[in-house]
Amino acid sequence: MFFKYNNTSWSQLDTLLAKENLTLQEVMDNEDVINECRVQNKNLIDFLLKPEVIEELVILTVKEPSVELGETTRFKYPNLASELLTCDVPAINERLAGDEKLLEKLYEFLENESPLNPLLASFFSKIMGGLIAKKTEQNWVSYQLTCLQVLDFLKARESFLPLLMKHLGTSAIMDLMLKLMTQVEGVEMRQNILNWLDSQRIVQQLVSLLNPKIEKERHDNVAQLLCDFLRIARDAQRGYGERADPDPLLNTLESPETVKLLLDQIFDNEKSESSIVGGISVLLCLLDVHQANFPGFRSVAYLMKNIYNSNLNDEDVDYEQKQRVLHSTSDAIVPKIKDFHDLLLNPPKQAPVLTTVGLLEPPVGNTRLQVVRLLSVLLGCESRRVQEELTQLGTFSVLLDLFFRYPWNNFLHTYVESCLVASLETAEGGEPNALTKHILGDCELIERVLKAWKDNDEQQELEKRARQGYMGHLVSIANHLIKLRQNSLVGDYLGEIKPEMLAALDDFKATTLTKVLEQQDKLLGGLHPNSLIEDDLGVCPLMANSALQQQTYAQFQMQDLPSQYLDTYSGLNDDVFNDGDDTLQTIDNPSDVNFDLSESDMLQRDAIFKQVCAQSINTLFDSDDQVFEERDHTFQTVIEKKDQKKGGRNNSSSSSGSDEDDEDTSPDGAEESNKMNVDPWTSPKGSPWGVASDTVTTSSANDDGWADFSSANFSELEERAASGDGKHESANTGPAVEQPSISVEGDACPVAAQTSDKESPLEKEGDKV
Repeated sequence: MFFKYNNTSWSQLDTLLAKENLTLQEVMDNEDVINECRVQNKNLIDFLLKPEVIEELVILTVKEPSVELGETTRFKYPNLASELLTCDVPAINERLAGDEKLLEKLYEFLENESPLNPLLASFFSKIMGGLIAKKTEQNWVSYQLTCLQVLDFLKARESFLPLLMKHLGTSAIMDLMLKLMTQVEGVEMRQNILNWLDSQRIVQQLVSLLNPKIEKERHDNVAQLLCDFLRIARDAQRGYGERADPDPLLNTLESPETVKLLLDQIFDNEKSESSIVGGISVLLCLLDVHQANFPGFRSVAYLMKNIYNSNLNDEDVDYEQKQRVLHSTSDAIVPKIKDFHDLLLNPPKQAPVLTTVGLLEPPVGNTRLQVVRLLSVLLGCESRRVQEELTQLGTFSVLLDLFFRYPWNNFLHTYVESCLVASLETAEGGEPNALTKHILGDCELIERVLKAWKDNDEQQELEKRARQGYMGHLVSIANHLIKLRQNSLVGDYLGEIKPEMLAALDDFKATTLTKVLEQQDKLLGGLHPNSLIEDDLGVCPLMANSALQQQTYAQFQMQDLPSQYLDTYSGLNDDVFNDGDDTLQTIDNPSDVNFDLSESDMLQRDAIFKQVCAQSINTLFDSDDQVFEERDHTFQTVIEKKDQKKGGRNNSSSSSGSDEDDEDTSPDGAEESNKMNVDPWTSPKGSPWGVASDTVTTSSANDDGWADFSSANFSELEERAASGDGKHESANTGPAVEQPSISVEGDACPVAAQTSDKESPLEKEGDKV
């Protein structure tokens, strides 16, 4: 980073540190003090490690600043002090952990009355957490030394855990507790601290804080702490696999006894929404809700079988352990299902809520919403005891009442649909069970779905009211009923108890639901993207059907144009812009681009290409202007440089047409110029390869004026070169000229350049060509 090389700031700080009677405030006023501490400036570290200085730093982080100071500067120095103490400097960490006096001053902060100053609490938690948790680049020996000393100090204080419980309403203290439970590294140290915490019944103490008599702030933080611990501990166990040591805190939290204690706390005499919601969030985390909490899931057990067995190895995840925890937790909840049912009928008091669709009195409330969410997960566990309890209580009638009473709460609709789907799917492939019969018979699910659909249609047509907010979920529920109707055993059961409802359901499917599903399945774009992919036969429909391709491209060009421009735009024609058949066509109307190329179009394209190439080459050689500023890219310039080095045997260029060649008046130069300055494009043969001798024929150019690279010509040239006769007479002038070296770039017309008779320029000049 830049401060490592900022010598100016280093010299300024070193100059300041050399001052006598220097105070800590003067050092912290330096703007680079934090950066210098991180790069471990030796003079600065020595100053900070002075007993009086480091003690002052600790006091600044835990002592409440005077209220007489301005708000902008009141916490300036405490913040700087905490940053200096947590810069991950081994010398500072070891001094803090090894000096019990300094640890005592830090510990005294917990002895203050609640609520703690949240900013100072964050400073305290940051310092203590930095001594407990290992940094990424921290030295392992240094970490073990500091962590062990701090843990021994804390374990020796009997009031430590009670004080943490007392201040859990402060988020920073909750973070410190989580670090203590999850971020101690080293097998031996981690196991020791976990065993110590479990012996102090830390899990039971945390669960007891969910009692309704405790303040709301601690309810929220305790629930968050337990959920975070569950996720981190399970991930650690899954990562270690069979090598993982048992986590006593995790085992205690997952035990049925702890679940029972949790339920007893939240269902105490009073009803507190924060207590109930916090307790349900912990129960959902115990049930692995993050794997099953979405509409239409089959079951938690089903997901566990497929997810764990297909994606993970047996040694990575103990599937039996997961199943055991799942069923033990659900069984522990069964005795309290009646209490959850009562919460649906009589939730904690809620003030009326004014919404855009009217006054909700009472509103659904977070309590009832979380209860329905918990029931949807319990039903997915496929526990027979849960199904029987819900059937006896008539819970599904209450769920359907809430579903239709609050038509705009889609969270509620999602969880109710999940409850119904999980319950109805238990009857698929077999005889309808007691829960299915209860839902179809006692709860009259089919009748209520059909009635709600009819009422919605009447309200839209007659009263011009908006479509009900639960209609999308109603379509999904109706689909599941149709699938259930196709089950022969369930169909026979419905035919026995409610034949008229069975007929009404069939009529609803034929007249209404089918049209709705077709409309929902209709592609908005009109063309499925899969049509652009080759089918099993290897034929792409768009590529095989040119008319379809033309239509699709035209629609793509028109899709963003306003309607008032479509008529004018579509009326344009490419023929308006065509001057004739000899010019290239322009695409000014993309909607009329024709992707079909006939044979005549291909021939015309080739002719135009040849014509343009010929015009460009003639222009290149006939122009008086210099085309290239750097002429090292041609064979002739290589020859010139070579000849100049040899004393100027060749003083002219055969094809450049430069002014220097025109000014050369020496006889030798003129004679050589006449030999070399032959225009290949105006030769009698009309070809740049018009070079012939008694052994080399002049048929190297075909009738079109293009070079003929037949094997005969090249073989003759090779034989001539092998015989040592490097020169032959020109077909135009008669005198001997040097044998040409041929250069071809791409498909353009070739350019002839002549080489020396002694040494190839390609061999001499190398990469210059």
